[in-house]
Amino acid sequence: MTTKKIGIIGAGIAGLSCAKQLISAGFDVKVFDKSRGVGGRMSHRVFDQWHLDHGAQYFTASHPQFVEELQEWLTNGVAEEWNGKIVNFCDGQFSEKKHQTKRYVGVPAMTAPAKFLAKNISVFKSQTITEVKKNQKKWQLISEESGVLTDEFDYLIFAIPPIQAKKIIGQQSASLSLICEQANMLPCWTLLAYFKEPLTLHFDAAFVQDNVFSWIARDNSKPGRDNAHAWVAQANPDWSLKNIDLDKLDAQKILLQEFEKISGTASDFNQIQLWRYAKLESPGTQNFAIDANTQLALCGDWLRNSKVEDAWLSGFFLGNELKRILITSN
Repeated sequence: MTTKKIGIIGAGIAGLSCAKQLISAGFDVKVFDKSRGVGGRMSHRVFDQWHLDHGAQYFTASHPQFVEELQEWLTNGVAEEWNGKIVNFCDGQFSEKKHQTKRYVGVPAMTAPAKFLAKNISVFKSQTITEVKKNQKKWQLISEESGVLTDEFDYLIFAIPPIQAKKIIGQQSASLSLICEQANMLPCWTLLAYFKEPLTLHFDAAFVQDNVFSWIARDNSKPGRDNAHAWVAQANPDWSLKNIDLDKLDAQKILLQEFEKISGTASDFNQIQLWRYAKLESPGTQNFAIDANTQLALCGDWLRNSKVEDAWLSGFFLGNELKRILITSN
């Protein structure tokens, strides 16, 4: 029986989850990502004196399959429950949340679970895939950094945001391009702020309403972090979309002013990040998509509901379905 070769574009949680399932069935899998690390939006930024999670802030677990995966992460020390004090903020007033959900974070950073998943996976970083082409019956990848890559694949999986996937897929698969086109992703302007002295806010994170922000959090309230007084403040999707073309310096000035109204203190150092594809506008029910004729497939949180759990489940379900298809075809 010939071992099928599968290429995955995107080393976020979805791509790594899918790779893990396929490797467990004996397939030859290689993962490619434009970044210097794995994890996608489960990201962590490091500065000289401080660091913080500036993408996904935490995750929850409800689906039995992901609960089982989470238990493995907890057992291996790459995730812990976050028992921070989380409140609501509306009309300038903070109020206690009545029902606290169990929230988890990667330890010592949100990237930890992704790094754990990637341990036994061939991941090629700093490879920005710009094009795919068929060479007889095999797929080849073309990257911005290396040109045409030497590997040839029986199947290609796109585990990246829909706009990026559609651009690469192009006319190769009308059905997958249409699915990508129909998914509307919302952006998120994010402020990263460092304070030499701790803020006098008596909570660790807040869901914000009637404000530029939708979420603010003190990063060192999470387990495994040091004592650097760093805060993340994520703008709400509506404001981010309206201001997506704003110059970075202008966006930074606005967000700093708004955060200072909440914190009462100017930050000692700050930076800004625009996540262009942060959140799916309308939750979906599709776990993945496959075009069996072209041997191309899609997975990602954006097919479900933009959460870490959704990303992992999408990759998990696609990996299992491809195992069934490819083993049957042999």
